[in-house]
Amino acid sequence: MVQPSLAIRPPSPPPMSATSAMRERRAVREYTDEPVDEAGIRRLIDAAILAPSAMNRQDWMFVVVTDPVALDSISHKAKVHMLDLLEHTPTLNGFREHLTNPRYNIFYGAPALVVICATSEGQMAEQDCCLAAENLMLAAREEDLGSCWIGFAEAWLQTPGAKAELGLPEHARAVAPIILGHPRAWPASPGRRAPDVRWIRR
Repeated sequence: MVQPSLAIRPPSPPPMSATSAMRERRAVREYTDEPVDEAGIRRLIDAAILAPSAMNRQDWMFVVVTDPVALDSISHKAKVHMLDLLEHTPTLNGFREHLTNPRYNIFYGAPALVVICATSEGQMAEQDCCLAAENLMLAAREEDLGSCWIGFAEAWLQTPGAKAELGLPEHARAVAPIILGHPRAWPASPGRRAPDVRWIRR
């Protein structure tokens, strides 16, 4: 009797090393329309919370936005807020052209936004959120997803209106707004300057 042939699956690619993810991570600002599935975002958050935190307090929370209408609304409100700040911060005037362009979306059409928030006062909780953000971005690269920290969103996210819209407790502070998505292309490496290293030897 002839046995039915078995489909041969291609081998899974080997997992990316941590160092490779660091070398190949990029700030991605061009995305396809393909959504990022909820299970994938959950995996990235699970990686984020493996970051070290002061006294292991883990004072962070995560707000995930995948609704395109909500993303457009947040982008618009963040731009308006930044333009208001320009009136009192002349050093930011170089961004005026971007912020006044109605076609400019601060999230670059990415299908997902993860806002990492500190849930306690003090600098340590904010630093912990930054460590979690780095973990999340490296885990995204391992899953072939692009990411970018969106600084333009930060100021508006601190406002009472933003907290109400995102369902954040009053005491929470948005620290790291990270977009996620499938890159249209991976940007080339911008390179790195040689580090300034000062040794104190015996």
